[in-house]
Amino acid sequence: MLLVDIDFCDLSTLDEIYAIERLCNPTPWERAWIEKDLSLESGLSCYLGAWRKKCLIGFGACKRQKKRLYIMNLAVHPDYRRKGIASQLLLALCEIGLTWEMKAVALDVREGNADAQSLYRAFGFRVVGRTRGYYNDGEDSYVMMTSLPLDLG
Repeated sequence: MLLVDIDFCDLSTLDEIYAIERLCNPTPWERAWIEKDLSLESGLSCYLGAWRKKCLIGFGACKRQKKRLYIMNLAVHPDYRRKGIASQLLLALCEIGLTWEMKAVALDVREGNADAQSLYRAFGFRVVGRTRGYYNDGEDSYVMMTSLPLDLG
């Protein structure tokens, strides 16, 4: 495992987040969407970054949905995958959910992304639904969910 520094992101990290987003996703979010999220001061969403030697190498984004934390995005630079960074980000996002007094955490994952599904299952997530055509390229998503706090035992 490669330990990283996890901290909140802000507008100063927009370019780095967008660069990782473009590297990681076949249909990346638009830069303006990320900028809008980072500009909000409502406390309804947050972005966390994973830094290695002061370089952003991954990020996670989440928002409140009633009593459920929704993970909007989780991406790690391809050069740093399979080193435990996504796990560290996922745990940190779930800690945000506990701070916000959320009872569960949910996310959408590409139907074809077996690696991400495996990661989420390792943290107790289970498939609870499917959304047809969820992604811009038409790929379906699996809706995965687990309760908070995570049961890591």
